[in-house]
Amino acid sequence: MSLPTFIAIEAAAADAQSFPVSIAWSLPDGSIKHALIQPDDSWLEAGDERPVMQDADLTVESYSADEVVRELLYDQQDDVYYLDQLHPQEGWLLKLFAAAGQEVTFELAEAVQLCEAADWSQAYQETQQFLGLDPTRAEDQVRALLETHVMLTGEQPDETAI
Repeated sequence: MSLPTFIAIEAAAADAQSFPVSIAWSLPDGSIKHALIQPDDSWLEAGDERPVMQDADLTVESYSADEVVRELLYDQQDDVYYLDQLHPQEGWLLKLFAAAGQEVTFELAEAVQLCEAADWSQAYQETQQFLGLDPTRAEDQVRALLETHVMLTGEQPDETAI
């Protein structure tokens, strides 16, 4: 059995007008990919400097919007990526794709749709706290989404597909 695919976008600021600085997504086998995004010149206002990522590992390479979108589309195996909250992440994803000159070829949906009978939000927050994950980091969000889904549904990745 393959798991649903999850995605999370981290932005320079929490507001919808901001732009993406990091993205993470899962693969059906439960593995997670993560990339720091180089800010596109169109995202920066005149006179703005490129943002400094606080707590960022300076040895980690960042990638252009085009490179990130190409890798994400290469990995896409499902028609839907699930996330914690549609807004404002959908807007940040649209900015990323626009900077790459690409169209989004998948649907975004809130992960609560995968297991509506459970209190998804509470389980997601408890998973983040239990695992000591940072709710602002894209990679940690995707890990919490995966762990919450497995906990609530009992689904496991197909070990033979790895």
